[in-house]
Amino acid sequence: MAVPTEITELIRSSGNNFHAKVARWFADNGWHVVISPYYMDQTQSKAREIDLVAEKLWPLLDSFGRAVDDIAVRLFIECKFVASDAVFWFADKDRESALELVCSNGPFRRDNSYTEKHHYLSQSSRVAKLFSTSNTKAAENEPFYKALNQSLNAMTSMRGQAVTVPSVRKSRRHPKAVLEYPVVVCSSFDRMYSVDFYADSAPQPIQENFQLEVSYAYIDRNECQRNDYFLLDFVAFDKLAEFGKAIDDGARAAAFLAGD
Repeated sequence: MAVPTEITELIRSSGNNFHAKVARWFADNGWHVVISPYYMDQTQSKAREIDLVAEKLWPLLDSFGRAVDDIAVRLFIECKFVASDAVFWFADKDRESALELVCSNGPFRRDNSYTEKHHYLSQSSRVAKLFSTSNTKAAENEPFYKALNQSLNAMTSMRGQAVTVPSVRKSRRHPKAVLEYPVVVCSSFDRMYSVDFYADSAPQPIQENFQLEVSYAYIDRNECQRNDYFLLDFVAFDKLAEFGKAIDDGARAAAFLAGD
């Protein structure tokens, strides 16, 4: 029996279909992927979910080149099928806050060349500050607002949890450090444009992965009010390999510093 055209189109355009496509990419590239895990939102005592949590290990080697421990990377990923036009306003990154953020997560430290390999410092000197889409929904339902809020909310609620990579669970050991990042993976950047925040400028197509800089207020797991600086990676699906390379460079640098 022929599949109705409506069903084929529904699958093609569904956010779920893109969700599965992103999960397959990470699984095919050596990541352990947890699909749509639920967590407790401390601000509202309500169960919520994030599209994907992906984890991967990098070996920490001793002076003889033997693996003695691991550095783990955990990504809190929201998958966004981009169906409307969007504009992002860009400005210079707050490099001091970015450096402080990097040094608060893992073995990175100031005044070290390996710390500069972290992609928050080595990439995206310009960052998105604001955004707007042609979507007419209320702000809380605006697609990129929802994506960044879900990614950050999941990370602030779930960070610090035990790594779920099967080899780690089986051995009951804990990696030396866990590097945790919020990420929004977009179906493409074809309908996304940038303008300058501090000057009038003509919109330019966004062609490279970028970061969004945000101050995020939340209640942590200890029920303390926080207002922290974060960077969110915005990654196009066809540029996931480039993002993976940037994560790899940072994880290798962390492994070197952890064994130093």
